[in-house]
Amino acid sequence: MNEERGIVAGLGEVGHALLHVLEEFHVVEGHDPSKGVFANGGTVHILHVCFPYSDTFIDDVKRYQELFMPMYTVIHSTVPIGISRTLNAVHSPIRGQHPNLEGGIMAFVKFLGGEHAGSVANYFRRAGIKVLICDKQETTEAMKLFDTEYYRACIEFTQRVKKYCDFHNLNFHEVYTLANQTYNEGYEALGFSEYVRPVLQPILGQIGGHCVGPNKEFIAKSEK
Repeated sequence: MNEERGIVAGLGEVGHALLHVLEEFHVVEGHDPSKGVFANGGTVHILHVCFPYSDTFIDDVKRYQELFMPMYTVIHSTVPIGISRTLNAVHSPIRGQHPNLEGGIMAFVKFLGGEHAGSVANYFRRAGIKVLICDKQETTEAMKLFDTEYYRACIEFTQRVKKYCDFHNLNFHEVYTLANQTYNEGYEALGFSEYVRPVLQPILGQIGGHCVGPNKEFIAKSEK
């Protein structure tokens, strides 16, 4: 076990999963006052920021940086573009299926963005995590935002097809599901897997989720 101490700040779905993955390979403690969990103060090697973005996010991270004096800060949260640079932090988004994210952390390549990304890469590799290094924090911040925006757009498109089918008394399964499944099979057989489409079930009502809606707003603000 590596003795470089780490702190996982925020023990929601992201932080809880990351803590479980890392604790087998590193000395790592959780810290989440909202859950009554407090880590000891003092210098740490890496501060893992895993709590959701809010209006107080920057101040909260700075407070933890002062408390734990980390050599490196890694923000795993989804944040507006530019936040990680403001905090002199590496950005490294989590990908996977909520709420059980441990499998996703191990299955997906974990992107590390920022000037210090190369310095923390081996920390994650030693835990069996595949990594890819990007020069800029903004790259991984944008990657995560557009990842969820693509998912939102696909959900919205599926809803549009379902509404059309219902209005015109058409079979949604035939118009959308079977059409796209066989479309994917055909292009896979031809060797063009890049054309494969997601095949979703229509979600009735407003598109929800704790990240899809807010992430759309983060993108909109950065495009102004």
